[in-house]
Formats: sequence, structure tokens, C-alpha cells
Amino acid sequence: MRFLRSLAMKRKIALLMAFAVCVIGAAACLIIYNTERSSDIADARGTLGRYLGFAVSSAESEGMPGLRSAAAVWEELYPGGRITVIGSDGEVLLDNKADAGELENHYTRGEVISAFETGEGFELRYSSTLRSWQVYSARRAGLPGGGVCVVRLSYPVAGLSAIMQNASAPFIKYFIPALVLISLCTYLVLRSIMTPLHTLSEAAAQIARGEKARFPITEDDEIQSLSNTLNNMQDSLASTIHEAQERKEELAQLVGALPVGVILIDDEKRIRYINREASRICRGNGGELPARGSSVEVILPAGELYQMLDEPDGKRDVTVMRGGRVEVEATTLVLPRGRMIVLQDLTEKLRLEEARRDFFIDAGHEFQTPLTIIRTGLELMRSAPQMKSPERAEDLETIDSMLRQQERMSRLVDDMLLLVRLDADAAPELPTLGDVNLKELISDVRDEIAVLPRKKDIKIEIDAPDGAEVKGVYGDLRRALLNLMENAHKYIGLGNGDSGMIKVSVEDGGGSWRIVVDDDGPGIHDKDKDIIFERFRRGDGHRARGSGKKNGGYGLGLSISRRIAERHGGKLELGESRLGGAAFVITLPKE
Repeated sequence: MRFLRSLAMKRKIALLMAFAVCVIGAAACLIIYNTERSSDIADARGTLGRYLGFAVSSAESEGMPGLRSAAAVWEELYPGGRITVIGSDGEVLLDNKADAGELENHYTRGEVISAFETGEGFELRYSSTLRSWQVYSARRAGLPGGGVCVVRLSYPVAGLSAIMQNASAPFIKYFIPALVLISLCTYLVLRSIMTPLHTLSEAAAQIARGEKARFPITEDDEIQSLSNTLNNMQDSLASTIHEAQERKEELAQLVGALPVGVILIDDEKRIRYINREASRICRGNGGELPARGSSVEVILPAGELYQMLDEPDGKRDVTVMRGGRVEVEATTLVLPRGRMIVLQDLTEKLRLEEARRDFFIDAGHEFQTPLTIIRTGLELMRSAPQMKSPERAEDLETIDSMLRQQERMSRLVDDMLLLVRLDADAAPELPTLGDVNLKELISDVRDEIAVLPRKKDIKIEIDAPDGAEVKGVYGDLRRALLNLMENAHKYIGLGNGDSGMIKVSVEDGGGSWRIVVDDDGPGIHDKDKDIIFERFRRGDGHRARGSGKKNGGYGLGLSISRRIAERHGGKLELGESRLGGAAFVITLPKE
């Protein structure tokens, strides 16, 4: 089998054709042999039958002397033939090839039994006496004295085989040239078929090596159709490869121009692609890009980045100390053929953020001093004795308005400083956390809201279980809730009607508590729902509600509340109001 697999298809087909011709020739020889053999056996049976008639007539007329005379004639005519006379008891009375006395009883022979029973018998079998295959023909004969015997003639099959060989010789004589002629025709046919296929194979091999080649034109319609199909497929493949190469180059240019570093590695952590920004971040300068196939370990500037390659997809901030201190945000993403590493240089962003934070802190402190002086001066003016006269009432109103604006400016400065602190600080550390009872917290804020000036009868309802507690900073959580309830109190007063309601409820969310602050005020426009949590953004509805009023804010309260919730591991979002106004939901983890 291994030998056959190593042969070319042309040789396999040639061997198959030769084998088929040999099988056909052998079958033809076997058929001719069997036909001739059967014919010769039939002829031999007829000849034996005719001479048996002569021997039986001699036995019936002359007895044993006549049989001996017939045996002599038979041996003279057919030296290889044998004549045997068997008595009625099976004993051999006469045999021209052996001593009759030494032969065994022949009554068990098939042709003898048949002859005694039916008068005639025939059989082809092996003779142990002559040690050869024999054709036996036997016939019953009556003796003059009234006895019965069987006369049996036999002839060796080897003689028939010689006759067969003589008959088969002409067939073999013509069969060998026919076999050679068929083999030659097979070779020519195979050559005409395989030559264009071999040419197609060579063209395909050239294309596989990246060389330009065309599949040839042939005179065979089927092979030419295959050649045309392959040429069309090659053209389509070349066009596809060209487009893919162009897209690859465009993608490489696009990725190379990105302001973030991109590294593609394979499953063996070898570099498949790296852009210049990634090289700058990792090496401290642009320089020459690492060779494709290099280990990514030699270029990654921090072991922490290399460890991320053995972890699930994620994002991490890393400090790189190559070419100066560089703050990098690293992101990994699993790809079908490896992994992608995205590196973003945060150094300038963090520097600007720090500068902005320092500016707000410095500006806030600088604003506080003049604002304090302004307030002190206004309060002194308002408390002066001459301001108590009725004709100075208008001046008192102006001073009160200035004091309210000073208070608003002070709150704005305080809010900006608080936001800066919340952005700068991480989540509160464990030692600063305490158990905060939400029902007591809400009650505390309600008491403060209740003393605020109002134009309507506003009812504040609390629905909170006694055991609702979270871990947190009491002052920060109080500020977050105060901002929400102040907003509700403020905008209810700007709505229609003579009364309003604020409902604060605490709901069990499984692993968290949900604090819902709901009111029946004007609500929030759909177009403003995505921007109300942005700093210095209140939405048109909010500005309309605060326009011309003394309680218009600067759009920092919701941002502060959301940042506080996030620092406590929770979130602040807009919910569905059951009272028809606005509902804000603070979600805080129980642990």
C-alpha cells in the first residue's frame, strides 16, 4: 500500500489498466480451458463408451478370453489407458496395469456401483493405484456361464490437459501481442490526459510560490473548461488579495496615526504589529519599531503590563519609568489570533487635571476672603442705626439682595471646592466609614428642609425601615440627600397649586438600599434627562423654573450628589416619578 501511495496517478492508472487486462486474459484462458476440457472429457467418454461396447460384446460372447483379447487391443490403441474387469462380488478379475490379486475390492467405486445398478456408470476422480486423475467409464456385461461382471475403462486426465495446452497455445500466442498493444494504447491515452493536467499542476505551483502564471489553453474541452475556471478563480483571488493588502495598508496607516499605542501579539506572545505611539510609550522615544516576531516581553516597560497578558481582558493604570515618569492606561483584548494591547498616555491629561484642580482650589480660597469681607461690610451697613429709618427701606432691600447674591457665590465656591475634593480623593477609606442609619439621615435632612422659607404648604413624607443602614461618611451622604431634597423643595414652590409633596422612601434592593426622592413638581423635560447630571448644566426646564427667581442654582448639586454616591460604591440616577414630578434614586451597597 505504501508503494502504491508513492506512485504518481499516471502510473497508478497504467497499473490498473494492465491488471485489468491480465485479469480479463486469465478469465478468458480459464473459460477456454474449461470449455475445451469439458469437450475433451465428453469426447473421451464417447470414445470410452464405444470401446466399452466392443469389450462387453467380447465378454458376452467369449467370456474372460474375449476380455483379455479386448484388453490387449485397448492397450495397443491407448497405451496410457486402463481396462479393469470387476466380478459381481467386487473382486478384480482382470487389470492391464496391475496384478488383479493385489487390488482391493472395487465394489465401493462410484462408477462400478452405478454400472451394477443401472447398467452404466461414469466418474472423474483420483486413482490411488495409478496416482493420477482418471476418467472412468463402466458398463455391466453378462458372462456365458450366467455370471455378471463390470467392464471399466479409464484414461488419464493428464492426456486431456496436453490436449488443452495444444488448444490454448494459439490463444496465448495472440493474447501477449494484444496485451502489449492495449498497454501501449493505455499509455498514449494517459499521456494525452495527464500532460495538460501536469501543465495545470505546474501553473498552480508557480502561483503558490507567488509567481505570475496562467493556466494553459488545451484542445480538450473539459480540461479547457477547468483551465478557464481556474484562471477566473485566480483573477478573483488576486483582486481579493490586492484589496485586502490595500485595506491592510490603510488600516496600518490609520492605526499608526492614532494617538494611542496599539500592540498586536500572537498566542506565543510575539509581536505581530506595533505602532509608533506604542513604541514611544514603551521605549521613551519613537525610534525604530521592533521587528515582527520579537518577544513582547523585551518591549513592555513594566512587569505589571506583562502580567495582564495572563489575565482576563481588563483595564489598568500603570506608571512607566522609561524616559521619565509616564502614566499609562493599559487595556487588553483577546483576539482570534492572539491579543491586542492598547496603551494611552495619560501624563498630559493628568497634568492638566491637576492644574485645573489646583486652579479651582486656589481660586476658591482667593474668592472666600473677599466674599467674607463683602458679607461683613454689608452686615455692618445693614446694622447701622441710620438704616432703621423708614426712608432707608429701599436701601435695606438692596443690601439684603446683595447678601443673598453673596451667599450664592459662597455656596458656588464651596460646591466647586467640594467637587474638586471628591474628584481628587479615592473612595473613603475604611477607618473613616461608619454605620449610617438611613431613616435617621433622612429625618435630619427633613428637619433642615422644613425651616426653609416657602410659599406653599409642602408636606415631606418618609417611608424607611428602622434597620436600613449602610457603611459611609455621614456628612457626605447628608450633603448628597440635602441637594436632592432642596431641589424638590425649590421646584415644588415654582409649580402651580397651593401645596406640594416630597416623599423620601427607602427600598430593599437585595444587596443594596435604594433611596428614592420623589416630588409632585413640574418634572424634567425628556430632552434634559441626559444632561442634568453634568456640571453647570441644568437643562432648559430648570433654567425656566429658576429664571428671575432667587433660588436658581448653578447646576452643581446633582453632580456633587452623584459623585458622592459613586465614591460610596453606589450610583445616582433618574427614576420614574409616582407623584408626577421628578424622582431621583440613590443606590448604596449594604456592605
